Amino acid sequence: MRLSTTLAQGRYHYSCDGRAMPVQDSWQLGEDTEGHRIVISRRLVGEEGFGMEVCARFCEGLVSDFRIRWRDQVGEENARYRLCHDAGQKPRLGDPIAVDWTGPNGPQSASVEGAGRLLFPLMRIFMGPLLLKLETFREGLEVVSPDIVDPSQRGKLLAPRVSHRSARPLAGDAATQGAQELGDNVCGYIYQGEEAERDAHCYVDERGLLVGYDWPSSTGRLWQVRLRDLEWSPKLLRLV
Repeated sequence: MRLSTTLAQGRYHYSCDGRAMPVQDSWQLGEDTEGHRIVISRRLVGEEGFGMEVCARFCEGLVSDFRIRWRDQVGEENARYRLCHDAGQKPRLGDPIAVDWTGPNGPQSASVEGAGRLLFPLMRIFMGPLLLKLETFREGLEVVSPDIVDPSQRGKLLAPRVSHRSARPLAGDAATQGAQELGDNVCGYIYQGEEAERDAHCYVDERGLLVGYDWPSSTGRLWQVRLRDLEWSPKLLRLV
């Protein structure tokens, strides 16, 4: 999956209690030579530039295929996740999910049941489409994503992890404050994600872009993410 043309790009700025954090989170969106919509995203931390890179393909509004590369002081690991659908058919929610990843015991593979489950490649740029999809499912959905909870457990790193996610529209003062800061054409959501992302407030614009993300940590600190340096082609209406 490589970009033959770039249609949009930007980065996410991270802060904790108002102080900028040393996280580099950038992304590019475009098309490959076959016209498939491709997103490449990198999230790196510190001077060493350790972190991860994802290259994903969208089809029918879903992430249908992605590769992820993880690099830290121990080494590098890779994985590929993809929806398995019949030849000539388009990907759809419910397709089985095939996973291949590297590990300390050599190449690993697994097949994950796809019913009621979405592929989620972890990066912030994929949050907008995830939230918009979750909004249509009142009880939420399960997502399948690479496990990065504890990178020291190399046998689990990038292996498939299933978790439940849900989102509901923000109302009241929180929605008003989000609109005032981020723009009138922004929808706010209360997002229930991983343990560290309980009751996060997320903001998505009319293009399906995550433009803001606020969540309180277990220690009481407020983490915030904001979209910055956006370049957007007039040919492009929405992210997906």
